[in-house]
Amino acid sequence: MTVKTTFNESDEANYVAGDILMGVNRGRNFRDTAVLYRMNAQSNALEYAMKRNGIPYKVVGGMKFFDRAEVKDMLAYLCVLNNPLDDLRLRRIINNPPRGIGAKTVETAQEIARRDGASLYAVIDNAQMYPELERSAAKLAAFTNLMGELAVLAGQLPLDQFYEELIQRTGYAVMLEAKNTVEDRTRLENVRELLTSIHGYLENAGDQPSLAGFLDEIALYTDMDSHDPNQDCVVMMTMHSAKGLE
Repeated sequence: MTVKTTFNESDEANYVAGDILMGVNRGRNFRDTAVLYRMNAQSNALEYAMKRNGIPYKVVGGMKFFDRAEVKDMLAYLCVLNNPLDDLRLRRIINNPPRGIGAKTVETAQEIARRDGASLYAVIDNAQMYPELERSAAKLAAFTNLMGELAVLAGQLPLDQFYEELIQRTGYAVMLEAKNTVEDRTRLENVRELLTSIHGYLENAGDQPSLAGFLDEIALYTDMDSHDPNQDCVVMMTMHSAKGLE
């Protein structure tokens, strides 16, 4: 028998969640518990464990993991790869990182899509057919070629390996590394931390994990975030945010 002697962050988060539930079963309230962590990125594994176990919580002094812009950006890439008809998320990523595709170009493509009853992706994927998009056709083609290559990879690689390819091939990681500020290093940590959610999904997905299945799970968990602010819930924050609250 193999005995596991070390904890990873998922194990630690599950241990914390189990301890909270044990306390509640013994008569404690959720609000009697505060969970402190060192970095904002560490909240992801904890939030994931809370949601899986039905534990209400709120993050104090920071944003919930899936509310962070860089996490929304990476999920937007995954959503568009899963469903190219997702115009809202397509607009979020088409020039993120910057690719020289301006807001005016996107607006024009959107107008063509509405006029022709087509999706935004279908229009930009055939930009050379529209005189209004002629000047931007090469840049739009570069973007759709990238997305096409990623779609092929998504069907070939395990989801966690594919995600690591995604953050590199889109240029998102390179963009944050080049800026090299404290804020952007934190954002890059959050981008990479999304792998924890992917690994958690893969561990529980059975024999047929999929990108669509992962996105469905994330959508379910984020839908659970709206709750009564007066609700009995666990408080989560960084140790830095907790200073002065002793």
